[in-house]
Order: sequence, then C-alpha cells, then structure tokens
Amino acid sequence: MEFEDRAVAFIDVLGFKALVNEAVENEQTKQKLVNLIALLESAIPILNADVDAAVPMHLIPRHQYISDCIILSTPLKDSEWRSYNGVSIVVMRTIQLSHFFLNEGYLIRGGISAGKLWHTETNIIGPAYQEAYLIEANGNEPRIQLHSNAFQHWKGGSRMCLMDGNVPFVNGLFDFYIPNSTGHGVIEATYEKYEHLIAEALASQLPQSAKDKWQWFQKFLQSEKPEGLKWAAVQPIQ
Repeated sequence: MEFEDRAVAFIDVLGFKALVNEAVENEQTKQKLVNLIALLESAIPILNADVDAAVPMHLIPRHQYISDCIILSTPLKDSEWRSYNGVSIVVMRTIQLSHFFLNEGYLIRGGISAGKLWHTETNIIGPAYQEAYLIEANGNEPRIQLHSNAFQHWKGGSRMCLMDGNVPFVNGLFDFYIPNSTGHGVIEATYEKYEHLIAEALASQLPQSAKDKWQWFQKFLQSEKPEGLKWAAVQPIQ
C-alpha cells in the first residue's frame, strides 16, 4: 500500500434511494432504476472516450462506481506535465457529470478533497477520500463542494468554481462543458431544457425535501443563464 498525493471526488446521484424503494413494487419505476444504473455505469467510459490520446493514462481520472455513487481520483501534480493540476481535472470531470446526469433529470451532490490516497482498481483508502465522502454525507444543496485541502490547490481564473459565502463549490452549469457547446443555440437550448426538467420535478409528487433541492437548483440556474436569455412560460416536459 502506497499513499499518493491525489485529488478525489465523491459524487452521489440524488433520488436513488426513493427510486429503489418504489422499484420493488412498481415495474415502470424498476425500468427507470435499470436505466439509471446503466447511466451510472456508462458515464465515465463515455467521458473518457473523448480524452485526447496524448494524455498519459495515469493522468486520466481513475474511477469506481458503487450503487448510486461515483468516485474519482487523479494525481495532484505531475513532474512531466508542469501545467497539470489534479484538482482542476477533477473539477472539470464533475462539471461534465453534472451536465450528463441533469440532461437525464437527475441532480448530483458531492465533495472534492486533496491529500493522501491509495486508489486501486478495486478499492480506495485515505484521509482525502474520507473528507470528500463526509462533505457529501453532510451536504444538502445539490452541488459539489471543495474541502479546504482541495481549494488551496485550485487555480482560479474561470467560473468553474464559485463561492457561496465562505463555501467554494463547483459550477455544475459551467457552459463550456455542455456537449457541442460551440454550436449555434446549443447552450440556450440546454439551459431551457434544464428549466423544463426543474418545472417537471416541482410539479411532481416528489417529497418536499427533494423539491427543496430542485428549488435551490432553479435559483442557481437563473443566476447562471446566458445573458439576454429569457425563459418563456415553462411547462413540464411530457
């Protein structure tokens, strides 16, 4: 066992527990659960397929998928790639995952930390992992927060990370990582789809605790929408 300096993220897809409980008695919900599991299994391989072939394998985030959670880690620094920053890479990947799951109607929550870690293909151990896990476990809002150990390594200069008072968190709506974001009208159409999904969630039979999370995300979406974009009277997606 060798501990390394790594950046790590612990990410939870929200609503999974309720979906599992309902799927036991409801065939339609069971199929929805099956589809979500397929999304969880495919998310990282799909994103990895777009990584430039020149990037060394050891710098591509290592990942594990457990139940409704995705765990990522990557080296904090690299002696040959001087501009490489592990926290920045993990932040980027969590933004991609935020768009990936939100496109399917799911919010995510989690934590990012940095420090000593032992991460193999089958296991992960270390203080940094425990810090990332506890951030998610103690969190409420559907966002990815940065532990101070990660934030001190974060290199700012973009809106990939934001501050809520003294709490740094990942901007899961950062539009650069919307798929095909350079296409005409893609960003605007994506944000509008998100607004429809929020309206659908708020009009559903979800428990109030879940609706509170969607309401928080609705306010965040309004704050991040492209300048000049005005929402029409939004109706839930049928």
